[in-house]
Amino acid sequence: MTPRTRNARAAERYGEELRRCPNSGGGVHSWMMTTANLAAIAGIPATEAEGEIIRSATRPPSPSSEVASAIRKAYAEFSPGFDYEPRRYSAPKPKPLPQTAQKFIQRGDGAEESDWWEASPIRIAWEPGPRDALALLGALYAPGEFVFCGERYGAEVRTAGDWISRIEGGETVPPHWIPNPLTGNEHPTGDGKQSRRGDSAVASFRFAVAEFDGLSKPDQLAFWWGFRTAPIVALIDSGGKSVHAILKVNCATRADWTRDIEEKLFPAVLCPLGCDPACRNESRLSRLPGHFRREKNAWQRLLYLNPEGKRT
Repeated sequence: MTPRTRNARAAERYGEELRRCPNSGGGVHSWMMTTANLAAIAGIPATEAEGEIIRSATRPPSPSSEVASAIRKAYAEFSPGFDYEPRRYSAPKPKPLPQTAQKFIQRGDGAEESDWWEASPIRIAWEPGPRDALALLGALYAPGEFVFCGERYGAEVRTAGDWISRIEGGETVPPHWIPNPLTGNEHPTGDGKQSRRGDSAVASFRFAVAEFDGLSKPDQLAFWWGFRTAPIVALIDSGGKSVHAILKVNCATRADWTRDIEEKLFPAVLCPLGCDPACRNESRLSRLPGHFRREKNAWQRLLYLNPEGKRT
């Protein structure tokens, strides 16, 4: 009980009333009036009573002045002349419902490969094959930038121009590639070894790889179509069960990558939607389009190519 009360019994009843607000639809408005009357009789400061009634109510005031009106009426009757300035109250905004993969799939409205093909700023007007790799390497890199292309545990780091020349000369398109450009030099890894393609060898933090394990290909295509804020530079059919999205993130430094991609984008956005959390490191592999997967009897195909990443 506040020491400023003038009626101990009314103050006691006021405290009891605060604890038993009925459920919404069960007489909350009447409860507000009764509690305000008790506060006025007890001599509790009006602004204090108003705040306690709002906090104890089982629903927000409706209208927003509902509690203020009850306080004003009660204090006019039981404490005439009481100086009262009602507090400003705004109903709390409802928290947005968490987004789900299914929500974005619904937004995608059944988008298929043909929709991505039509939307691609670079027209993919050829059959699946080495031209997919040539288009991607030519669009995303300067000729002198170093890129890894090769087997999963390979070490083939060459300039983009060199890779293009080799593929144009008839060399088989390798199965994997690291989207972020590399320095071309060896750098220490976490286990003390040297590597030209590890996280420490990344020179520019431009791209993040995102892929799903638990969605069908049609759902993946619809998901990325519905996820309109994603700055997608390429969509790649892996030749297996997944579609790889290459996202343009353009982090200025390694520290920015750690903060924005590893600590925010993946744990707060992509992973809750079902993306593979293993994709968060800067030297993550993706499937290089233009490679033929003999074990799947399928091409790794370029479905969409947009170097700017901006979507209309």
